[in-house]
Amino acid sequence: MDADMATAVFNPIPGLAPSESDPVLNTEPAPPRLTAMGRPYRQRKLPQKLRDLLPEPPVPVPPPPEPEEAPICRVLLVVRDRLVTAANSFGIWRDYPRRPTTDPDALLSLEDLSNSHSHRIDLSSLDISRIPEPPTPSDSDRPFYWPFQNSSIWRVMSWLNNGKTAKSEAEVTDLIQKAVLSPDFNKNDLVGFNAHRENQRLDKALSADNLQSQFSESSVNILVPSGDASIPAKLFTIPGFLHQKLTSVICNAFNDPLAHLLHYSPFRLFHQNPVTNEEERVYGELYTSDAFHEAHEDLQRHGKLPLDDPDCKREKIIAALMIFSDATHLADFGNAKAWPIYLMLGNLSKYLRSQPNSGAMHHLAYIPSVSLSCWCDTLSLTDK
Repeated sequence: MDADMATAVFNPIPGLAPSESDPVLNTEPAPPRLTAMGRPYRQRKLPQKLRDLLPEPPVPVPPPPEPEEAPICRVLLVVRDRLVTAANSFGIWRDYPRRPTTDPDALLSLEDLSNSHSHRIDLSSLDISRIPEPPTPSDSDRPFYWPFQNSSIWRVMSWLNNGKTAKSEAEVTDLIQKAVLSPDFNKNDLVGFNAHRENQRLDKALSADNLQSQFSESSVNILVPSGDASIPAKLFTIPGFLHQKLTSVICNAFNDPLAHLLHYSPFRLFHQNPVTNEEERVYGELYTSDAFHEAHEDLQRHGKLPLDDPDCKREKIIAALMIFSDATHLADFGNAKAWPIYLMLGNLSKYLRSQPNSGAMHHLAYIPSVSLSCWCDTLSLTDK
């Protein structure tokens, strides 16, 4: 009787004898988890009022449904492919009049949504003796050691022009580790090396490739009133107006590192009031405004195809241009200043545009400065 009961316990299949590989049932409970003081371990949770709600974007746009295979051909007339996303934990959702081709908010991280720096890398903990990687050139046709002849000279000149005039023991160690011990360093490249000549080469290359070379210079004619109703206004020419072509600046803005975060499809943002359970419209971005939505719909219905490509199938989008200007002080000491004109795309979120190091601003033009004394002398000469 006992043998039959043992067979039933260890071998649930009738008619088969238990083998040595069958697991033995362990009915003893696991020992309790204890703390360092010998007390039972208790899992503690923060109270609800002390828990922080991390920011999060709206729920990502679901992928388009795959077409179903049907034996009978059907013709479907789609008037508008509207899409409404689900609400996130804050009760916010998006209403797209047309299904978007991309959702840039799905690429945002917690670092992009918050101003906390606790999760960033501590640069002070990095090993400064590590050999640096060559920088990525802005122009694919140029090597990373441009404008020098080879990488060995580039590493020596980078160490020489690192901003520190007094070379200490740490600087010499830095030279050996970052230049001499670099895998691409070759002593034969330094035959006939002259630091003064290489610095002149660098200055010449930078002067030919600086920011001013990308601008065109023109003169601006303005009418200056005389202050007397009987004397007509006079026309004055102001030289030195630096500007870029507007279309080239727009193309550069759509090709910069932030292009993957641009919103091409407008949407309306809604929130459900937890007290009244009513839907409320949320405003805050340019691409969620009614003006952007109306311009986008007008472009989709009446937008013309390019003349050089009448069969173009590319998406038609709105570039929301935001142009502003403000005087800029260029130095901590002195009166050197400039008055630039910037361009930004409203397709980018304001939380990213407002970051100082985001690179969202693009130089469009520079307003020239005119001396007040010269201006008064010119007025007095023309009056005479």
